[in-house]
Order: sequence, then C-alpha cells, then structure tokens
Amino acid sequence: METESVEYVKQTMEYSRKRAIRTKLVNFVINKIWKVPIFYSESRAEGISSVQSDTDFMFEADGIFTLSNEGQIGLKSDTSVVYVVMDTHEVHSGYTRIQIMEGDWNDLSEFASSGDGLRSLCKTFGNHNSKYLSNILVKQFWETRMKSVIPRQGLKNEISSHGPSTVIRYAADKDVVEVDTLICLRGEWPEVAKEWLERKRNFNWPTKELIEEIKAIGCNLVPIGHRLSHGKELELEWRISFSKAECLLIWSLNGTQTACIECMRLFFQVFISPKFPDLFSSYFIKTAMFWLIEETDSTFWQPLNILACLDRLLSKLITCVEEKCIQNFFIPKNNMLDAKAVESKELLDVLRIELTRHDVTGEEKWRMLIKEKLLQMDKNDIYYYHILINSLSVSRHFIYNSIRSSNIKDSKDMLMQGIQELKCCNDKDMFSDVCKQLQHELEAILSIVTFCESQSDSGTDRILSPNDTKWVEETLNKYTELSHSTGKLLLCTFYFYIERYQEALAITEDVQTRYTSQVVHYTFWNRSKTPRDDHYPQITPRPTLNETLKNYIALDVVLLPCLSRLFRATIQEKLYSRDALFIHPLFYAFFVRFHCFYRMQNAAECEAVLNKMQTFVAENMDVLKTTQDFNILHLGDSCHQLLKKHTESGNYFKKTIKSLLQKGEF
Repeated sequence: METESVEYVKQTMEYSRKRAIRTKLVNFVINKIWKVPIFYSESRAEGISSVQSDTDFMFEADGIFTLSNEGQIGLKSDTSVVYVVMDTHEVHSGYTRIQIMEGDWNDLSEFASSGDGLRSLCKTFGNHNSKYLSNILVKQFWETRMKSVIPRQGLKNEISSHGPSTVIRYAADKDVVEVDTLICLRGEWPEVAKEWLERKRNFNWPTKELIEEIKAIGCNLVPIGHRLSHGKELELEWRISFSKAECLLIWSLNGTQTACIECMRLFFQVFISPKFPDLFSSYFIKTAMFWLIEETDSTFWQPLNILACLDRLLSKLITCVEEKCIQNFFIPKNNMLDAKAVESKELLDVLRIELTRHDVTGEEKWRMLIKEKLLQMDKNDIYYYHILINSLSVSRHFIYNSIRSSNIKDSKDMLMQGIQELKCCNDKDMFSDVCKQLQHELEAILSIVTFCESQSDSGTDRILSPNDTKWVEETLNKYTELSHSTGKLLLCTFYFYIERYQEALAITEDVQTRYTSQVVHYTFWNRSKTPRDDHYPQITPRPTLNETLKNYIALDVVLLPCLSRLFRATIQEKLYSRDALFIHPLFYAFFVRFHCFYRMQNAAECEAVLNKMQTFVAENMDVLKTTQDFNILHLGDSCHQLLKKHTESGNYFKKTIKSLLQKGEF
C-alpha cells in the first residue's frame, strides 16, 4: 500500500498542477483575447478533480468597485469607476448589503444600459431610506446580459436559474455539461475578514507572502442572501466570496494535501451523498481541510502518511457535524452550517452517526478508493495530455467567439492582437506548447483573412495568379503539420475557393482515411470518448503534444464570419445568424467533398457522398441531440436540394429536421 499511496499522491499532484495551469490559461484567453471580465472558478479551476466537479464562470461587472467603508470614497480618483460601499451592520456574518452613494455621479458601470442604470437596480432600506443594490434585480439583469456575453451552444432551452447562478447547458459529445455563470462585483478586502490577515499561525501556512497576495486581490460580492434571511433583507444581502483567494490557497498545497481533499470528496460522493443528497457540500470539505492544514505541522502531510491524514480530516468533519458548525475560513463568525442546523437538524445527527460508522472501519475504505482511482489513471499519450488538449479546445472556443465581426479589418486586428498576446503568454506559467499551437492557428487564419481582404480590395472577378495564392498556401501547409485534420481542412477550404478541386478532394480523402477509431474528437468542453490503454500503443519516449495532436486529436473546424466569401451560400447564411460555426471535422470533409463533385458536375459522386453524410448523422444522432451540430442537418439538407433530385439520403435530412423541431428538441 505504501507504493500505491506514493503513486496516488504523485499522480494527483501532477494532474492538479496541470489543471491549475489550465485555469490560468483559460482565464488569460478570456480576459486578454476575448476581453471579457470573467474568471473560471470552483473545483475544476482549483485543479482538484472529483466525480462531479463544479464548473463556474464568474462575471465581474465592469466599472463598479466595492469599498469596505464610506470613508474610502474620498481617497479614490478614478472617475471611470462607480464606487459602492459594503454595509455589514446587522447582517449575517459573511454577507453584506451594498450601498449606493447619493450625489451626482456618472454611471459608467456595467449596469448603465439597464433602464436608469445602477440606480434602477436599487431598493431603499433603513431609517434614512438609503439605497441598496437588489440581488434579484441584478440577477435579472445578468440573465439578459449573459446572452450577449457567454458563447452558447446546445439545446433550445439551455438557460435556467439555480441560486445566484444562471446555468448554461453546454454541448459535449456524449452528454450535456452544466456550467454555472454568475455576475459579481469586485471588492477590496472586507473589514469583517481583517482577523484572517492578522491571525496567529503556528505552522507558517499560508505564508506571509501568500497572505499579502490574497489581500491584494480582494473579494467578490455574489447576489444571494443568507438562507435564514427574509423579505427585503434577503433581497438586499450579498454573499462575500473568496473564490480567487481559495484558488491561490489550493495551488499552494502539497501533493498529499491535495490528494486528501480529492479522496475525501470521492468518499462522500460514493458513500455519503447518495444517502444525504444536498446536505453536506464539497465546499465544507475544502474549508475543514484549510483549518486542519493551518493547525497542523507541515511534516505530517507526507505521501506515506496519507491514510492517517485522511483519518484526521474525517475526524474533523465528524466534529463539525456534531457541533453543527463549520466556520468560514476567512470569516470565522460565519457558521456555514447554521441554516442546515435549523432546517435539517435531525438529518445532521444521522449524518454524524453514518460518518462515525465509517470512521471505525479503519483505513480499508481509503485503500479501496485509492486503488480504484489509480485504476482509472491510464498511461496512454492522450490521457496524459488530456488537460492540455482540453485547454486548447476550450481556448479555441473563446477566441473564435471573440472574432464575431464580419468586417475583415476588425477581424484582422483581433487576430493580430490575439497572436501578440499568445507570444507574451509563452513567457508565463502556462502551457507554452498550447500557446504556440493557438498562435500558429491564428497566424494561418490571419493569412486567409488577409487574402480575403486583398480580394475585396481588388474586386471579386479578378483572375487569381499563382503569386496571389502561394504565400497563403505556404502558411496553411505549415499549419497542417500541427493537427490531425483541422489545419488540413482549412487548406482544403482554400483550395475549394480557388477552384483546385482535385487537391481539395485529396485532402478530404486523407482526413476520412485517417479518421480511425483511435481518433478522439474534442469539442469545447468534452471529448468523444475516454482513451484507454489497450486502444493505443505504448511508445517510449512519449510522443510530444504536437505529435499526439497530429495523430489522434480532431478539433472542430471553425468557420468565421469574416471568411464568409470562402464558403457556400448555406454556410454564409448560418454565419450571419450565429457568429462563428463549429463543425465536426469528419462531416465538414464530406461537405466540402460534395461541393467539389458538384462543381465538377459529377452527380453520381455527389449522391455517394450524401449517403455517407446520412450514415454519419444516423450513427451520431444521440450526440447531435446534445450538440450545436444541428447545423449539419441543415447543411446536409442544403446539399440534397442542390441535387434537385429526391434521394433516400436527402429525405432523411428533411424528415429528421422536421421531427426534431416538432419534438421541441432544438
């Protein structure tokens, strides 16, 4: 078991480190390239895996900042920001009201577009009729605003509310991923958390340097009141969130500490949560672990000692449940179990008995969970690089959703800025290989955008010379060596546009031939399957990320509005209505292949390709019900209409579209 414990801690730390870097990269792309004030938070962002990890995006409202007291306002000189003030008087610990100051000030905040702006989102409260920000009105604002901010794909009814969050149902290949999005305000370090900065610590965790870094990033205010509050008090309360601080604390942990949190969450998900759903949050486990680390000598947290570490954490959790008290790590006066102590007192007593029963069984439960977790950790290259590939897939989605304009000049500027940001990103603590891959892809697309710009300037009827296309072709050929099919299909699109149909057909043939059962399709968040070791050769030394991408990873083909002149009329219509299009690479190869044969007036081959398109859709129908690729049904139908001939394949597309629309599935 000693060997297994050490291996488990090692693997957990390795993947936790990668996940933390993914968070930094995704946040970098969102803020610097997409230019939206959103940060990725909760379990996935922190780098700790579990059976059902949370995925949250927090949108920091622009142009508004929360101060800890009114006296700070006179010290601020930035006129582009609206300053509001925390009011924690007679509010549950860990919560605050947000007071809007009287006077003549310009509303340049995120909320300026809402009616009368920030003032229209307020309610009066107290003896002096002071104005406070309503969490209900702000959430309503966000539900409308979010639709123009967050890129969406998936089902027709894809947005719902859950607590302070607005939930988006995102497409995956086999299921639907629910992502919580919520609006929040930025704030300085609150006075009610001053004790955390000054707390006496015997074991130097967190370090003084980390404490100062956390103080500097401040807090966020989330639009949700305490569960025991009522009426207007509930509407005007905001929760003080330390999500950014918690990320930094998690990233400072060693492998044993990280593995403890992951294993305890797994223990609860397997043994406890099925019996006590929604009673004990994984956030409570993390909080208890923070307290335990702060109270314990660092020499205790060693890989060989992980079973004892888990026992101690479980004992602390049992004490918390018994006392019906889990103190917030930053604001100890905030007992995060107080509402449940009122609403679910008897259940907490039963939970304590259940936890104690597991506690006396000894270390065997930990051994079983660790063995099971190790069995899930495959050694193949795709599994090893999954977090990097996922970072690439997610980053591509956000980058291309930022290039929404059909204006070529605007798109060029965005692409060049993105390339420059990614060059700088190489010097930071992020995946340099992923950044280079993104950079090369943007450079390839920039070459085509520049080509389209030259065609627009010269007129659409000008005959192209070899010199007109040579430099674009050279750039695109370099990119084809960096991915399985995406780069090739970009070159294929270019060949189709300049009427080099045989070369375009050769690429589509190559993509279809190389699209074997070993290929994994990544689309935004998820992948088409989990790669298992018995499906892939074990090569030593391990291939690079680029070699793995080239051999096994198929990313979505992205069609941008600024490149609409390259595509068929049906795609142009979709681009105008949906911004960017993300298309499965294998289907796109069929689509281009059909149009090449159509231009060559080969009806028999067109019909053969249409049959393959139908087979692809039929085999993936369950997948299509959860992805944005409803578009491919329309693209298939458009090909059928071009043939001007009734075929079984063509009728299939039309009937499928009609059936899904009648069922309301899209």
